[in-house]
Amino acid sequence: MDDDLQLLVHFFNDKETLFKTITMAGISQVAEICDKIASQKGWYWPRFAESERHDYLKRRRFVEKELYEDYTHEYGSLKEKIPVYFYLYPNMTKQKAIELGQQRMNHGEIEPHVLVIKIQDIKDIRNITFTLNDSHSAYWKRAMESGIPCRGDGNGHVVLEDHNKVFPFSMIEQIHQKYKAQHINYEIQIWDYQLLETMRYTLLGKEETSTQPGAGSSGRSLRSRR
Repeated sequence: MDDDLQLLVHFFNDKETLFKTITMAGISQVAEICDKIASQKGWYWPRFAESERHDYLKRRRFVEKELYEDYTHEYGSLKEKIPVYFYLYPNMTKQKAIELGQQRMNHGEIEPHVLVIKIQDIKDIRNITFTLNDSHSAYWKRAMESGIPCRGDGNGHVVLEDHNKVFPFSMIEQIHQKYKAQHINYEIQIWDYQLLETMRYTLLGKEETSTQPGAGSSGRSLRSRR
């Protein structure tokens, strides 16, 4: 793996719902979950506020459908239809990941939990995909053309050759070399919930917690003081 690409980062609100996303919830649960995130000022909470959630969820469901259909048409099957999202920032460190989370506090949010996964520890990448930038930005043009509500009018929004596309994780080094000079970040989508439950990861903070391989989110962990 390229030396620039070492850590996947996952920001989340609640350890009880680790690796759960809003579009996994049943229709009857969505309003309650959105209200809780908004009231607690969680990660990007304004999109879950009553004034924005309808447009946000419509856009998110559209993008997830496009991701799934584009990938399965081009590359083959995926285990799930709704992914869990991570970020891949070139030259990321644990300290930088913590600082990125803390920056959200400048936007009126509580400090999120931060989790990192070493790419070298991922044993099975068959159900892992990625986009240039986050998938909402990557698919912004297609969403606009489909009449999906998006923030902004597109002024200054750059559409790259490989936007509106999703790639298998096996291509990450190839694509990264292409865009390395442009300092592109990537969104990683994991479509295998069983893989997530057995993956080694580290929770960052004052007390750093690392899971044992195969332990998953409910398994045995090791803790060390930072």
